[in-house]
Amino acid sequence: MGVIGAYVFVSATFTIPDAPARAAVADGFAPYFSQRWNVFAPKILRVNSAMQMQVQWRDDDGELVTGDWIGVTDMEFAAVRGIPAPSRVSKNSVNALGAYLERYDEVSEQQQERVQDTFIQRDDDGGFEAIPDEDLLAELDELGDDPDAVVSLIRYDYMLTRYLTVFGEAYYDRPIERVRWQAQYDRPNDFLHRFDDERQFPLSTTTFGWRQAQAPDDPSLIAVFDEVQDRYAGEDRS
Repeated sequence: MGVIGAYVFVSATFTIPDAPARAAVADGFAPYFSQRWNVFAPKILRVNSAMQMQVQWRDDDGELVTGDWIGVTDMEFAAVRGIPAPSRVSKNSVNALGAYLERYDEVSEQQQERVQDTFIQRDDDGGFEAIPDEDLLAELDELGDDPDAVVSLIRYDYMLTRYLTVFGEAYYDRPIERVRWQAQYDRPNDFLHRFDDERQFPLSTTTFGWRQAQAPDDPSLIAVFDEVQDRYAGEDRS
């Protein structure tokens, strides 16, 4: 009975508007009897991130052609709107971009600026090639003091390069020579402005420079992405 009586007393203290004992009781029992709305979503996302990509290829005359920016995340989400339990494949770019940005945030500002630049250099024959791994790592290590964070970022950078190479080759149906991507950040209007037509916060982007394309070891991967993109974009696919 004593436990029940104590529980009723504390509960009443929190619910009666002007209870004299409320302040004293709150200090000791608030962690157990009160909650905030974010208990249902402790890490509410204020900004939506989306991946966009751009590729380059050679035409029949050997000239370098640059494609338009492709909204990879927009294509994925277009295929699952209104579906309560979508396939995991519809979040490929969101998951990949999120993992990449986590690693990007762990390096110094100088290293971040370098990562936003190209990873391509001139070769001895006057063409272009990827900067060798050891040279790239050495250059980045000079700009910060956490080599492990650099290695983690560059490994995922290579993964994104391979992923977007396959995505680009399936999309354009031609060999891709270079790829680059950008993260687009979209912060929705605050709750009080949720019905406003005017955007409260402008879109912003972070662009990561050109990488030498990484052709897939297994050509059948392109066929897989080709099928997925047909499902993503349908008749709107170029």
